[in-house]
Amino acid sequence: MSFPSHPQLPAEPGEPAAPGSLITVEDGDILMRRGLQDYAPSAQVHVVEAAHALEEFRLGGGPGRLASAETSADKAITTFESRTGERDAAAWHSAVLYMVELRAVRHGRGRLAVFDPAPPPPSLFTPGSPMRLERVSREAHEHILAAGRSLERAQRGDDTMDVARAQHAVYEAAQLLVGQLPGLSVPLWVLIARFCAETHAETLRQARAGDPYGAS
Repeated sequence: MSFPSHPQLPAEPGEPAAPGSLITVEDGDILMRRGLQDYAPSAQVHVVEAAHALEEFRLGGGPGRLASAETSADKAITTFESRTGERDAAAWHSAVLYMVELRAVRHGRGRLAVFDPAPPPPSLFTPGSPMRLERVSREAHEHILAAGRSLERAQRGDDTMDVARAQHAVYEAAQLLVGQLPGLSVPLWVLIARFCAETHAETLRQARAGDPYGAS
């Protein structure tokens, strides 16, 4: 005779976010918690390298630069998996691709991108891939961009509610993404959404400051 298994209860603060996860559940404000880059700093470096190589490919660098972008993105995926303890290839594929594209926007700002070469399948960066995060959940994508705008405004001190708006948007994005890609825990999706929002906020800040190179 078999008995139905009990549903897994959400992890409490101080506990792993999921069985085997190296992400610790933290209470309090989202922006005050450890960031994704704190868990996997080398993965962040791989994201930056992939974004540089992708932009160079789009500027006519040829298939070698695309291969470099894909290699760096693959390294970011495997590093995030090992450093967070949460392994879901499809989810990390979407998350890292999105991180790289957000970062690449910084390098291509002000450039007409309509004639950029499109990587053919099965490249990680194929434009029509259904695994692109904005295709997985357009609403989550919009929440992340909104969070980035709120963070950039908060830095300027335009509205005292912007920090709260950013945190709410990050959490909403995470809830939507875990519904579509449940292989990663909610706390980890919160860290990913925050990382992406902060990347977008920095791009907006540099654009406002008139930085033509996006060096940081």
